Amino acid sequence: MSLRLYEVALGGGAAASRTVHVMSETDVQAGDAAAPLMREGETLLSIREIPDDGTARVDAPPPKSQAAEFDDATRGPARDLRETKTP
Repeated sequence: MSLRLYEVALGGGAAASRTVHVMSETDVQAGDAAAPLMREGETLLSIREIPDDGTARVDAPPPKSQAAEFDDATRGPARDLRETKTP
């Protein structure tokens, strides 16, 4: 899957809503990428894919995939098989 550009709307309470731009493979991961940018009391209002015309400034790096997050925690035979190289 390739990275796509998303516009994520954040807001909540008396605070004005704002948008941030993130690159992500899916809309769910776009929410994950925007999470570190959220201020106290803000919620995720919407996520929408937008065309990437090269002019939008991305506000956060793409999130790690679930597999990448658990990679260091994976131990045992499954990890050993994955790291085995065949000629």
